[in-house]
Amino acid sequence: MFDDVAFKQDIAEKFGEFQDSIDTLNKQYNIAPTLDIAIYTNTKVYTYAHFGLIPSWATERSSMQINARSETVFEKSSFKEAYKQRRCLIPLNGYFEWKKDPTSKKSKAHFIISNSGDYFVFAGIYESWYDNTLNKPILTCALLTTEPNETIATLHERMPVILESHQWELWLDAKSSYIQLNRLFIPIHSDKIKYFRVSEQVNSVKNDSVACIAQELTTEPRQGTLF
Repeated sequence: MFDDVAFKQDIAEKFGEFQDSIDTLNKQYNIAPTLDIAIYTNTKVYTYAHFGLIPSWATERSSMQINARSETVFEKSSFKEAYKQRRCLIPLNGYFEWKKDPTSKKSKAHFIISNSGDYFVFAGIYESWYDNTLNKPILTCALLTTEPNETIATLHERMPVILESHQWELWLDAKSSYIQLNRLFIPIHSDKIKYFRVSEQVNSVKNDSVACIAQELTTEPRQGTLF
């Protein structure tokens, strides 16, 4: 997330006052697991969370998972309590996916964005985990995934559950039934999403600048001539 102004305005309009623990966003153009990302919790708190959910009962960070399959999230021991009680919104301006190039056999990064230029909101869950190294509890989170739409299917077999603004309240409401929540797990329509290739800079978490999301212009090789 590198621009959260519109998101904060939208959640204030929809949910009223909230606790803003982030204030000025730390702009990120290359978010990877274990880094902190912004989330809006069902307790009306906008804060950072460790990207990679660690169950409260886990003893090691290695137990973390960044994705939860929407089809089984309600029954997996790592996720079911968070899914029941601690759901959140994860705002992002876009996300990356990799596809193997048939010619070079290398995986090429692509940046996926909204066709409207708006931000995405992923359905997320969060958990509090006590970090013995830091001697304090930390928030950790994961995003839910679903089957891909036609656009994303050309890149990957899964995609995040992307919520539209009229679905936020249902996702966060503790009174929502599993039947109601399951209806949210359909992929966003293909005409609302697009992607383009980006440079290999994104392959290293050390790189975190706007260059990571700049479209890589590809040119066709010019045919040689005899004259």
